[in-house]
Amino acid sequence: MKRLRLPIPFSIKTNMILAFLGVSLISILILNLFTIHYFSEAVKKDFFTISGEAQSRLNYHLDDYFKQIASSTSTLLKSDLNQSWLSGKRVHTSDDIDNIQMELKRYVAFNFPEIIGMFLVNREQRIISMTGNINTDSLSYRNEPWYDLPPNDSLVILPTHRTAYPYPQQNGTPVLSLLIPIYSTDDLNVTGKLVIDITFSKIHDILGKSALGKTGFFFILADDRIVYHPNQDWLGMGVGRTDLASLSFDREEQSSIQYWNGDKMLVSVKRSTITDWNIVSIVPFDEMSSGLKAARGSTFFAFMIVSVAIIAVVPLVSNIFVKPIIRLKQVMQSVARGDFSVRAVDDAGQMEFQQLGHSFNRMVEQINELLETVYELRIQEMHVRLRQKEALIQALQNQINPHLLYNSLDIIKSIAYLENVPRVEKMAKNLADVYRYTAKYAESEVTIGDELTHLSKYLEIIRVRFPHYFESHIYVNEKFHDCLIEKLTLQPLVENAVKYGIEPKGGHGAIMVSAFQDDAVLVIEIADNGPGISEERMRELNERLAFITNHVKDKQLPQESLGIASVQARLVLKYGEDYGVALHSFPGRGTVVSIRIPYRSPKIG
Repeated sequence: MKRLRLPIPFSIKTNMILAFLGVSLISILILNLFTIHYFSEAVKKDFFTISGEAQSRLNYHLDDYFKQIASSTSTLLKSDLNQSWLSGKRVHTSDDIDNIQMELKRYVAFNFPEIIGMFLVNREQRIISMTGNINTDSLSYRNEPWYDLPPNDSLVILPTHRTAYPYPQQNGTPVLSLLIPIYSTDDLNVTGKLVIDITFSKIHDILGKSALGKTGFFFILADDRIVYHPNQDWLGMGVGRTDLASLSFDREEQSSIQYWNGDKMLVSVKRSTITDWNIVSIVPFDEMSSGLKAARGSTFFAFMIVSVAIIAVVPLVSNIFVKPIIRLKQVMQSVARGDFSVRAVDDAGQMEFQQLGHSFNRMVEQINELLETVYELRIQEMHVRLRQKEALIQALQNQINPHLLYNSLDIIKSIAYLENVPRVEKMAKNLADVYRYTAKYAESEVTIGDELTHLSKYLEIIRVRFPHYFESHIYVNEKFHDCLIEKLTLQPLVENAVKYGIEPKGGHGAIMVSAFQDDAVLVIEIADNGPGISEERMRELNERLAFITNHVKDKQLPQESLGIASVQARLVLKYGEDYGVALHSFPGRGTVVSIRIPYRSPKIG
């Protein structure tokens, strides 16, 4: 796999400056990343420690506050009048109810003014409120979350909800409900519960005294409900209905870095062991990481100093290394233009640039020697190839030019004339002309007209052999007669047509020769109506022709007599691989042999 190489359009000096700056920048960036990472982790740990201590204090104060309220009701709940009403053993007058209400109001007035609702509830769900007598209409409080809860044997604190009292002046107030169990002084069984609804004035004072940074704050969650938040409008609402929905509170007893309203925040969650609520502390990360800003500033300042030093010093230092390279570059450009006489300054020494110049000089000398050697070898190779090609063409020519004793044929012709045997006389004359044609021309190319004349004499000989049923026709336009063609191209192919197309049918058949022009190519077709060639034989012949086309210049071909292979070899050698012989057979109907040669005449070359 090849490496991807990016182009570098700058000089070595510029690249060295950029490289030093790049390495410095990357080093400082890596250092900065490590600093930020470890500093952030340290900030998270410190924040978790600080917030954990603050949350523990808040948790303690809230638990103590709720326990104080519960314990302060002990005397109130043990009074005879309250115990009697809760037990339901006798009927109480309106004065008794007024006295109970007065005790409830007095308790609030002297202890916890943040209480806005106080309800005495017995097991029959009868209720006495400190604001009025509603024994006969207890269902008025059915929308309160504590209404359907049975008395418990321990303190229960309900998370923030908004009041739904039957008197509108106190409706919709966010409160916490404390459900305090009431025990019978007779048998110590739970006889009812005291419900206390308190506002957040005291809780706000407790949480407001604790701060994290300049803008950090605490809030309390009960599962997905907001128990307390500095934003009073969110009290009692689900987290999903507020801006807090983007925060995650699943990581209890640890701190995390989260983004809230576009700011990076530190968030810590701690669960209360008394209420089972989560006390959440949140503070902007920047307020807890002032040291990180200083570290970033120092890193940037160090980078600027290093950059200025690199820009000032590197050019001076790089000149020591760049000048030899520039000189070597100029020499290399001269060599690239073909001047192999130039040489690099060959100073003695062990520095890499000096060794590079020495190696370059040796390389140029070797290249110069190799070029001279290659030039000589190329000339020799061209001579050898020409001689080989001429020898190969001559060898192929000799295969189809046996120089038979056509003089003897002339004697036979004379005897036939004297003996008055005209058919023998004509056949001997044609045969003598055929062999004389093969030896007459020294040139390898002749005109198509000469080839057709020679072919006509050969066909007359075949017609003597098959006098009754054999036919031959030559349809070649006279405008093609001056075109050049390799000598003895047509007759061997027609001879094949006679052998494989006419002879198997006992001479019953015909051979037709035609020609047409295809752009700069002349196509000559030799068609017979013989039995055709089988698919397997056609495949073998085509493979043989393809092999000759691809290897005729590489090695001597086997002797092929006057066959198609010999003609193909001579045409490819003479005209190139785009020319030669092609076969098309139609089993049962005949065969067509196509010859493709360049369309040219002696006049146009």
